[in-house]
Amino acid sequence: MDNSKSMLISRRKVIKVSAVASAALALGIFPGRMVKADTVKDAPSNPSQVGFMYDQKKCIGCKACQAACKSANKWEEGAEWRRVLTSEKTKAFLSISCNHCDKPACVTVCPVSAYTKREKDGVIIHDSTKCVGCKYCMYACPYHAPQFSDDTGRITKCHFCYELQDNGENPACVSICPTGALTYGNLTKLRQTQGGITQITGLPNSELTIPSWVIIPKA
Repeated sequence: MDNSKSMLISRRKVIKVSAVASAALALGIFPGRMVKADTVKDAPSNPSQVGFMYDQKKCIGCKACQAACKSANKWEEGAEWRRVLTSEKTKAFLSISCNHCDKPACVTVCPVSAYTKREKDGVIIHDSTKCVGCKYCMYACPYHAPQFSDDTGRITKCHFCYELQDNGENPACVSICPTGALTYGNLTKLRQTQGGITQITGLPNSELTIPSWVIIPKA
């Protein structure tokens, strides 16, 4: 089998699996059994990987993080880089954006190599000048992170405010959070946080892409 055909099959497989997993997230479903952070089979392949930590017990659902992201990054029409979801069953919130995964589906499926994962911190950056708007990444990502803009015909997504980080500043969403529910840092250290988890039943299986996040559940 030639490489191009093999790559096509790989993309189809990733998209098929991840699209099903992303359905629950798109609906805002995230109640249920929890899995401790230290049960993740694969530690970050990059010891310098950064990630988000989200404390559900501190979150008040104000959506300031979402508004700050929109203001700082000038979202294109139709795009939402960060979303605050609500579980009607548990009355808990979930603030989520791109998880800058250890095994990113978006990078795997992109046919034009519009995605790069930085070696220095594992942040995944999308180059819109290369994007052809095929939506492969949008369907493949189990966390529904890549967003398609009808106005531009291209994908945009959270880039972890890497330019702010490079200047020694915090991501916009972290800086604005009034309760400290959203923080970030070295992923290996974050996973040592007592009570931290990486999986909530109803969300995509964390083993699909190994997301760079830690959640402290409400209950």
